[in-house]
Amino acid sequence: MAVGVPTSQQAAPRAPATTHAVPSPHPAGTAHPAGTPHVTGTPRANGSPGPDVAPVPHQRPAPHSGEARGQRYTVEELARAVGMSSRNIRAHQARKLLGPPVRVGRTAYYDAGHVRRLEAIMMLQRQGFNLVAIEAILGIPGQDPDSDRMAAMLARLGAENPSLVYALTRHGVVGRGEDGVVRMVRPKALRSALDLHRAGIPTVPALQALSEVLDSVRHMADDLVRATGARMIAASHRSPVDGPSSWEQLDQETVVFTQGLVSLLTEAFRVAVDNCAHAAAGDLLTDQALDLHVEDDARIDIG
Repeated sequence: MAVGVPTSQQAAPRAPATTHAVPSPHPAGTAHPAGTPHVTGTPRANGSPGPDVAPVPHQRPAPHSGEARGQRYTVEELARAVGMSSRNIRAHQARKLLGPPVRVGRTAYYDAGHVRRLEAIMMLQRQGFNLVAIEAILGIPGQDPDSDRMAAMLARLGAENPSLVYALTRHGVVGRGEDGVVRMVRPKALRSALDLHRAGIPTVPALQALSEVLDSVRHMADDLVRATGARMIAASHRSPVDGPSSWEQLDQETVVFTQGLVSLLTEAFRVAVDNCAHAAAGDLLTDQALDLHVEDDARIDIG
């Protein structure tokens, strides 16, 4: 029946100009091949347009509309961009895991920093961390002037050194999103390596050292956590009667106990490293200086 065929399809062969009377479903500025009718309708599985009774205006918002406004997102656009509900975004904001948006009039806008923060939160959640642990790992959100530079560095690293990215991903320092983009997950660990540039250490060797240190201490950390944790539980002298009365209470006690263990072992390791680092670093630099001095003397003698 002629009722089911769009006007553009009927008129196009005889008078292509009449096809412009049909509202275009494409955004303004989109180029169309000359003489091609603007056909409305739902595409079939083979990609060809199917007929509709009447033209349907294009109502689906552009997926990158936040980027079109200079990386600004409403909460609904942000939810679509990261694959998280608006309710969870507001919950993270209430927990101070996510920084506040910028308000323009009555509308709140988020930016690319909020996107990266939420992606890091989701990556840690997929690794099994709860929100309390994630807050301890990521720290309090704030304006980070280096976040764009770090994102660009990680993009280059992912393209030029994928094996190093994989090594850091195994330890949860960075992660790849579903779009394949490398993003920070543990900014403190990443920055600790990158800060070595002040001592003249290039980025890749510093990150390789971070990965190798994590490989070395991984099993030792597991042994220390289990041994120290068992000792602390035994020292509590708590009877089964004094145990948690619900799964919720058990979860809360687990979080508190985990935080205590992490804090104790982290600070103990920090003290141990600090006690020997100054002397060891001084010896290493002195040895290097002596080697350079010998080489300079040798060159002078030969000359």
